[in-house]
Amino acid sequence: MPVVLSLQSVNKTFAGQPVLSNLNLDVHEKEFLAVLGSSGSGKTTLLRLISGFDSPDSGEIHINNRVVFGKGINVLAEERRVGFVPQDAALFPHLSVSKNIEFGLTKLSATERSARVTELLRLVDLVGFEERMPHELSGGQRHRVALARALAPKPDLILLDEPFSSLDAELRVRLREDVRKVIAKAGITAIMVTHDQEEALSMASRVAILRDGEFAQIGNPSEIYQSPTDIEMATFLGDSVIINGVIENEKIVTDLGLLTPLNKVVNGATGRVAIRPENFYLQPNPNGDGEVIGRQYFGHDALVEVKLPTLVIQARANGPFAPELGMKVTVWVRGQVNFYTD
Repeated sequence: MPVVLSLQSVNKTFAGQPVLSNLNLDVHEKEFLAVLGSSGSGKTTLLRLISGFDSPDSGEIHINNRVVFGKGINVLAEERRVGFVPQDAALFPHLSVSKNIEFGLTKLSATERSARVTELLRLVDLVGFEERMPHELSGGQRHRVALARALAPKPDLILLDEPFSSLDAELRVRLREDVRKVIAKAGITAIMVTHDQEEALSMASRVAILRDGEFAQIGNPSEIYQSPTDIEMATFLGDSVIINGVIENEKIVTDLGLLTPLNKVVNGATGRVAIRPENFYLQPNPNGDGEVIGRQYFGHDALVEVKLPTLVIQARANGPFAPELGMKVTVWVRGQVNFYTD
């Protein structure tokens, strides 16, 4: 697939402090990339550099094989063909839905503008809302208008800056799928930055983890979640139980018994194992060496805390059938686990 965005050795500092360091990334046509990172990791700064609202200290940025930032080149934001959806939608409060959407279509005739607005209203499922004012819309509707406005000029790339952070949890989940479908139907390349792991994994075709101003890991959601590059990544992206282990005969000897490593190992190596809560299996057993000391019930599943002779673990279990407080259990680890050498 053609490369729509290419970052080459991009660096950015503020007041002498590195914010982004040596970023290299290619984003392909029609790809939906999520950049995931904690607050202060440089996510919004990255979008500002791509869009042209700010400039790197060094490196190059290419959009559709055109250098938009490099030695002696810094293309203005309005000339980069990049759409931007901010955190709070930022609709013009004095303009109707249709006027908000057609705001960036000044080069088109009135007939062409009207046709494009109608096309986008259908795309974001807001036909009949043309004359509504922003204050008459729900939070989800405002975000869909903001998305339509960003798509209106047919940009090469669309950027979404924490687009659901201001919404309540239920609306956030519904809108994620709406936005994902709209972007897929539009056939446009998209980059979304977020601190929400569930959001990144459920929406994107590829995820880039931004840590301390650098890309710590890039891969599809399954790769990122199942094979974190290090212990820090394993605890950042989802919950993990961390225990010590040593390799003997290609198995990991741990306080939970012999475990099978997912990655290549060397006999005699010492390190730590990262186990996802869903990889534990709890079997009720009056003679088991584990005791349930905590239980958080979520309906579809439960997070169960189990005290073992040498450690405490947290396991995910089927909600209606999760072991009760005080119950004795035997703990098993299902599948392979990630082993990280010291």
